[in-house]
Amino acid sequence: MKKQILIKILTFILLFPLWGLGGFVFAHIGSAGVVHEGKAGNYQVQVFIQPPEVIPGTAKVSVMVDGKDISSVKMSPIYYWSGDEGSPRSDEGILTETGSFEGNIWLMENGASSVKIVIEGARGIGETLIPIGAVSTAKKELPKSLGWILAGLALLLVGVFITIVGASTSDSMLKPGQAIDNQFKKRRIVGSTIGATFCGALLFVGNWWWNGWADDYYENSLYHPMQANSKITFENGQRILNFKIDSASVRGRHLSYVIPDHGKLMHLFLVRQGTMDAFAHLHPSRKDTLNFTAPLPNGLPAGKYLVYADILRYHGFQYTIADTVEVISTPLNNRNQETATGRSRSSQLSGDSDDTFVITNPINSTKPALQDATITICGTPGVKTPLQDGSSIVWEEKPNQALQSGKVYNLKFSVQTPDGKEAELQTYLGMMGHAAVVKEDGSVYIHLHPNGTFSTTSVQVMENRIAEKIGRPVLQSTKKFKDSVDNVLAKLNALSEAERDSFLMKGMNHATTKGHHGGSVSFPYSFPQAGNYRIWLQIKRNGKILTGAFDAKVI
Repeated sequence: MKKQILIKILTFILLFPLWGLGGFVFAHIGSAGVVHEGKAGNYQVQVFIQPPEVIPGTAKVSVMVDGKDISSVKMSPIYYWSGDEGSPRSDEGILTETGSFEGNIWLMENGASSVKIVIEGARGIGETLIPIGAVSTAKKELPKSLGWILAGLALLLVGVFITIVGASTSDSMLKPGQAIDNQFKKRRIVGSTIGATFCGALLFVGNWWWNGWADDYYENSLYHPMQANSKITFENGQRILNFKIDSASVRGRHLSYVIPDHGKLMHLFLVRQGTMDAFAHLHPSRKDTLNFTAPLPNGLPAGKYLVYADILRYHGFQYTIADTVEVISTPLNNRNQETATGRSRSSQLSGDSDDTFVITNPINSTKPALQDATITICGTPGVKTPLQDGSSIVWEEKPNQALQSGKVYNLKFSVQTPDGKEAELQTYLGMMGHAAVVKEDGSVYIHLHPNGTFSTTSVQVMENRIAEKIGRPVLQSTKKFKDSVDNVLAKLNALSEAERDSFLMKGMNHATTKGHHGGSVSFPYSFPQAGNYRIWLQIKRNGKILTGAFDAKVI
C-alpha cells in the first residue's frame, strides 16, 4: 500500500504533464484507424489517420496523393462545436517519399471532429474532409518497472526530507566543537517525527487527490460505450428481435437526436458466434428512443449471435452498440409454409425491404455445418465464388497469402454475370456497396463503405456545420427533433426504390472514387490485429441485394 501511494504522488509530481487520458473507439469495435479513399479536387487521395490515445493528443495523418506535381499538403482539425472558424490553423505535411505526406495534428476537444486535407499543386487546390471521433477510451497503466523506480526515488526523497528536518532542529544548532548531548538527540527525534508526519500527511492528501481526480476522469472524461439488452419474442408466429438500449449507459447522450445514416436509423448486424456461418443485416424500427425492433428472417438458424448496432447522432458522431442474443428456432409451421410456397430467402423477410441474411460455411472450414440448398459458399482471395443469383464474385487479392495488420489495403471485389461478363452494379443504400468485417472472436467489427471506414452522412453533417459559420449551434427540443426525423424516414419509405437511391446518393461522391464503377467495388481498410477475419460484402444487381462472404488471415 505504501509503495502504491508513493508511486502515485511521485508520478503526479514528475509526470503529470504526460499522463495518458485515453484512446479512440466509437463507430466500430477494435479498429481505431480511420481510412479514406476518394477525390480531393483533381487529386486521387488515400488518407490514413491514427487517432491519439490521449485527448488532448496528436493524431498521425498519412496522405497518399497521385502524381508528382504536388507542392504542399496541409491538414487541420475541425471540431463540430467550434466550427471551421474556431478550429486551429493547419499544419503542413512532410514529404516522406513521392506522393506520400505525413504530419501530426492536435485534437484538443472531445466529441465529433474531422480532419481537413488541403492539397495544392499543378492541378489547382483540392480539399477533402474526413470525420473522426475524439474520445478518451483507455486508462493508461504505469509499467511495473517504472513504478518500482519511482517508489525507490520517493522513499529516497522522503528519507532525505526527514533527515533534513531532524538535522535542522538539532545538529544545525550546535556551536563549533560542541558535543551532542541527550537534549540535541531528543530535538533530532522530534524534528524527524515532525518531518515524517508532514510527509505522511502529504502522501495521504496526494493519494486522496489522485483517486478523486482518477474517479472524475473515469466518470466524466472516459468514453463509456452504450450497452443494450437483446431478446427474441414471438408475434403471430414470427420471431422478433427486441433491441433495448440500457438507459443507465446512455449517460446524457439524448437518443432523440439520432439521425438516418444511408436512409436508416439503425444498421444492425447479426453474426452467429463461433462458427460465423450465419449473417444478417437488419434495419430495426424505432419504438421509442431506447427500443428498436426487427422481425427475424424465418430461415435464420438458431444459435447465439453477436449483435452490432450502428447509430449516428445529429453532430455526426457514430456509435456501435454491441450485445449478444440467443436466437431460437423458427416455429415448425412457418418452416413448412416456406417449403410449400417455395419462396426464396430474400422474399421471406417481413421487416425492412433492405433487410438481408445469408448462410455459409463456418470460418476456417470448407464444409457447411447446415444442410441447406441455399447456402452461399465462403470465398477466399483470388478465387471466383458464386453468388445467390448465379453471378460470381472475385476478391482481387493474391491467393494463399496472409495480409498484414496495420497496412492499408484496398479490398477490391469484381462481379461477373453468369456468362462471365462484367456485371453492372446498382447503388445499395446510396453506395456502390457495403461491407462488414468481423474478427473470429468478435473483438473487431467495422461497417465499411467504398469511401472509407466512416459514414458519408457524417461528412455531410460536418460540411453543413462548416457552412453555417456560426458559434455553438442551437438544437430543437428532443421531441421536435425526433418527430422531424421520423417524418423524414416516413417520406423516404414512401419513395420508389429509384427515387430513394437518387436521394441518398446526393453528396456521397462514390462514383468519383477509383475502382467504383461497372462491376467492381473496393473498400479501403487496415486490419488492426492479427487473426482470422470474415468479410461480408453486400452489393445490388438487377434489383436484388447479394451477399458474398470471404475469409482473410491476417498476421
